[in-house]
Amino acid sequence: MSANSDEKVEYVSMNRPGAPEVERIGRRLIDHCLAGGGSLFTPERRVWTTANLNELKRVFVDAPDASADDFFVKLDQQLADASSGAIQLFAELFTLNVLPLYDYRGATKISHVERVLAKCSPAVALPDDVADAMGGRIFRGGRAFMSRRWAQIGFLIEFARHFQGLPESELDAALVDPLIFREIVRGAPGPREPAQRQALLYLAFPRFFLPIVSANDRRAIRDAFASEYLDHPADDVDVDLHDINEAVMAEQGGPVDYYKPPWKERWQLEGGTTATPSDEVSHAWKVYGSNVAGEDMVPIWRTKGTVSLAAKFLRPVDPDVGREELRGFVEEDYRSSGYAVRQEKFDEFYSFLARMHPGDLIVTVSQGSVYFGTVTGDAEYVRSSDGRSNLRRPVKWEFRSLRSSDLPLEIASRLTTQGDVVDLTGQIDSIRELMGQRRQVVPAAGLNMPDADDQLAARLHVPREWLQECVELLRDRPQLIFYGPPGTGKTFIAKELARHLAGESNVKLVQFHPAYSYEDFFEGYRPAQHGAGQVGFELRPGPLRTLVDRAVENPDAVYVLVIDEINRGNLAKIFGELYFLLEYRNESIDLLYGSGDSEPFMLPRNVIVIGTMNTADRSIALVDAAMRRRFAFLPLHPSEEPTSGILRSWLHNHGHPMEAADLLDELNALIDDEDFKIGPSYFMRPAVFAPHGLERAWKYNILPLLEEFHYGDREIDVTATYGLEAVRKLLAAKASSTIGGAPGDAADTDAG
Repeated sequence: MSANSDEKVEYVSMNRPGAPEVERIGRRLIDHCLAGGGSLFTPERRVWTTANLNELKRVFVDAPDASADDFFVKLDQQLADASSGAIQLFAELFTLNVLPLYDYRGATKISHVERVLAKCSPAVALPDDVADAMGGRIFRGGRAFMSRRWAQIGFLIEFARHFQGLPESELDAALVDPLIFREIVRGAPGPREPAQRQALLYLAFPRFFLPIVSANDRRAIRDAFASEYLDHPADDVDVDLHDINEAVMAEQGGPVDYYKPPWKERWQLEGGTTATPSDEVSHAWKVYGSNVAGEDMVPIWRTKGTVSLAAKFLRPVDPDVGREELRGFVEEDYRSSGYAVRQEKFDEFYSFLARMHPGDLIVTVSQGSVYFGTVTGDAEYVRSSDGRSNLRRPVKWEFRSLRSSDLPLEIASRLTTQGDVVDLTGQIDSIRELMGQRRQVVPAAGLNMPDADDQLAARLHVPREWLQECVELLRDRPQLIFYGPPGTGKTFIAKELARHLAGESNVKLVQFHPAYSYEDFFEGYRPAQHGAGQVGFELRPGPLRTLVDRAVENPDAVYVLVIDEINRGNLAKIFGELYFLLEYRNESIDLLYGSGDSEPFMLPRNVIVIGTMNTADRSIALVDAAMRRRFAFLPLHPSEEPTSGILRSWLHNHGHPMEAADLLDELNALIDDEDFKIGPSYFMRPAVFAPHGLERAWKYNILPLLEEFHYGDREIDVTATYGLEAVRKLLAAKASSTIGGAPGDAADTDAG
């Protein structure tokens, strides 16, 4: 069933070291293992069987371990009762996962796989050709391959089960046609994991799919070179990129690396600017160096072309040291320090050694100036002349610098965050702009939201000028509350305005109530099934956290959270420490459920909050002063614009008589409390204009509200005062008086 020979490698993908060996083993995994059910490590024995795959689904996919333990600690528990065949299959799937990664050295990849194989009985050894291929470093996996290994291997298990269940004719076609194989990969069940799916495509068809797992980068490279190398683009990024690469190789006489000069500059600056970090520049970091043991290290770094981290008591460590092994070293070597210091040291050491990579950006501050650099190599452990230990990386420092006072607030606030190593990846696009690596795509004037238009005004039956005022208020301060009595269209206007500003998919609606909590709104621990009948707790995001994470990933877009009945919730309880961020969007805070290695949280400016408040429940005068300071308040009262004209506009558009609007105006004239006047939405329903519909609406919707308003007042008869017939009589009397004329009025008019 194979279309490619195990022994034939046509070219070195993008000139990456070790590509022939990686691609040879990768294709063997596809042909012999995935499609053939065999084994990568023991060719004489079948391992990729339905039984073993189903066993891994049961013990690994269906029994996730949501604890904070290390991946291998959790894996030991999950595979404790697994058969030797299933364990070997897991090790081969693990090989498929780590094989092409640049993020790990070959020795680390081998040790990871051998740690799994050690559970097999009888023992299984790693073949020499597989071990040699582990030295290949093809693409940088980034965060996905570093922190979501459990989900990626879970996908590979689900994909293998799905693939082996396909008809043989479809399998045969998929093994020779990269686009058919792609459709199967894309449609396979399991965790989404787009980077792992793309890596699988590369290993199956390395000549067709380039080793670039970032969708943004693939699109950017295609867009940058399409006009030069494509006569007829296919409007399919993978197809277009393949055709471009074939044309480039024919022109250059061999493969090129699109992440190196002169190719990199062309797609990143001319047409390939992306909103998210590329494979090669996946992170940005602040490293503190202005006062290390009383010495300013920044001038030394810039002279030597390095960046370092003081590790005074840390024993010699290999840069590939495992997370839990490093934690143990820190616990022992810094045992005389407090728990908080040990945790802080571990987080910083681990970030410097394992999470920082060549190509990442470095930002540091010295004497009021900010300096930028790019990591150019791996970490190393060094012992200084005074006996102190340090961790060090080579860095290419930029010549230019900026004054701290000239930085955007979002970066300046992060640079003041405590800690020697702080993740600035959320601000990487702004950092690139400051370094001159990326054009500024977001207008400096503020949020990239559209103006109000006539279509929105017509849909809401309010003046466009009033809606534009709402937009301007949100541009100035991205929090707004519409307040007024029931029926004034607060929620409808809030939702429609949100959709106009952000689009349907970027709007989320929540409703506050007395039992609503921080855990419901932002994040909190919830019960979760952990397999084998065990129940634990896992941290789950609420609507605000979900919206913020999306906004951080797409800073050019606007996201809107609509909070209905905002005054019905306990705001201090619901917002918690987030309340501070509503006023100080460029500051960062530590979260209630943040772990020791969590970076401080910021509320991005492209997240807008629009609330509604029912003043029949609570007067605005009673609203907490802190809340009033953080939100702009716009009234929607029935007797004031824009609400006073909504019903007449709606009636006109729907061809109904104006009687309902006249009756509503007369009714509200009888009510002396602005917060209990009746809103127009009670009459903006087709049922009101059916036979006897107005009478029913008046009796069952309007009068109960007024009975509540006069609750306990025995001096007033609600029906006699506000009933439909009573209001009609008042309206008729006024009309009669107007038709009959007033002599005094006529004389005054003539005199004028």
